[in-house]
Amino acid sequence: NQGSACMALKICVIGLWHLGCMLSSCMARKHSVVAFDPEHNTVEALKRGEPPIFEPGLAEAISKEVTSGKLRFEESLQKAVEGAEVIWFAFDLPVNENDEPQTGVLESAFSGVLSAGAKPQAFLVSSQVPIGTCRKLCEEGKKATGAELFYVPENLRLGNAIEGFFSQDRVVIGTPDGSKPAIIESILEGIEGERIVLDLESAEMAKHAMNSYLALMISFSGEISDICEACGADAIKVMDALKKEERVSPNAPLSPGLGFGGGTLARDLQALRAAARGKGMKTFVLDAALESNNQRKGYVKRRLESALGSLDGKTVSFLGLTYKPNTDTLRRSLALEIIDGLAATGVKMRAYDPAIKKLEGEHPFSLCASAEDAFSGADAVVITTAWPEFLSLDFSRLVPTMRTRVILDARNMLAGKEFPVQTKYYGVGVNRGKA
Repeated sequence: NQGSACMALKICVIGLWHLGCMLSSCMARKHSVVAFDPEHNTVEALKRGEPPIFEPGLAEAISKEVTSGKLRFEESLQKAVEGAEVIWFAFDLPVNENDEPQTGVLESAFSGVLSAGAKPQAFLVSSQVPIGTCRKLCEEGKKATGAELFYVPENLRLGNAIEGFFSQDRVVIGTPDGSKPAIIESILEGIEGERIVLDLESAEMAKHAMNSYLALMISFSGEISDICEACGADAIKVMDALKKEERVSPNAPLSPGLGFGGGTLARDLQALRAAARGKGMKTFVLDAALESNNQRKGYVKRRLESALGSLDGKTVSFLGLTYKPNTDTLRRSLALEIIDGLAATGVKMRAYDPAIKKLEGEHPFSLCASAEDAFSGADAVVITTAWPEFLSLDFSRLVPTMRTRVILDARNMLAGKEFPVQTKYYGVGVNRGKA
């Protein structure tokens, strides 16, 4: 049994947002883990058992491993790296307003680790970084400590992060020379998935290319769905037909929708575009995908105007604010970007999300305490996040409380549902607006 041959290691995880918290709790099942973040408040909250973001099962997993003694959170970088055999960087790197990755927090932490006199056997990076980043850090780390650096790009699935971490289709591993040392398998023991070992640059490029491919397919789906609406075709059926073609895949990201949000896919598009510009190359296809997605953010406005006429003075309620269901993150939420794009129309906006009880800062909408409040008196209700609980809403009771019975299902999750008479239901990519 290969697993029994692998030895437990002392691992230090640095960077404690979604990715780092998930990695810390998952690694602690087998290894001894110390976790650190530069933000003192984040560490203090985790010591109280409060992760900075909601993820199903995450708080419970952290609590279990802390109680077992296999996971602890440390406020001092010096103490966190002391005796660590593996130092794993897991920052959810921020992006600027143009979705360009900002690597400063990772580079600063890496320098801090070297200054702290760490002597690990290996460095790992899972943060989503631009191509060339890992080679630079590898050379710095090798010179200071003699340890190699490996890149294992994150494959974080919001809402299913823990199960998804242990059950992967493949695990990409970037190494300095493209060969896999024994310590990597000891670190990754228990994680399913074919090991694909590449050099550092190819591993970084594989991450960029994967997310850019997803972005391209999502943009393609949006354009096809618009043409379907205009021509009377059903985009849902069209996409289903495509997925049954052997050259495509049942899991292909082909679905009528609002485009991509969250910053993750756009980050890799921008990273590839920047890499190409640095070599004097043009990126016609990537540029088109980015422009298409930016235009897609106006879809809800266009569809509402088609259904309601002028939006000035109308009341529109949104069901769902988070980036995805089963999370409470609003960072780069597509729903928020769509709502912000409607602010200048004079429309009155409200929103309800099961995971959001309060909002920080100013927003052009009011927060509803329930779906009932969102429906009452609304001229239109827009489904912007596919929370499962929206499927079980009692539309026979809620729709009659609306002023105008218009439902725009931007996630196509209510297709086939029965609505009260005089309801106009609109999906994406389907021209059925029927009463």
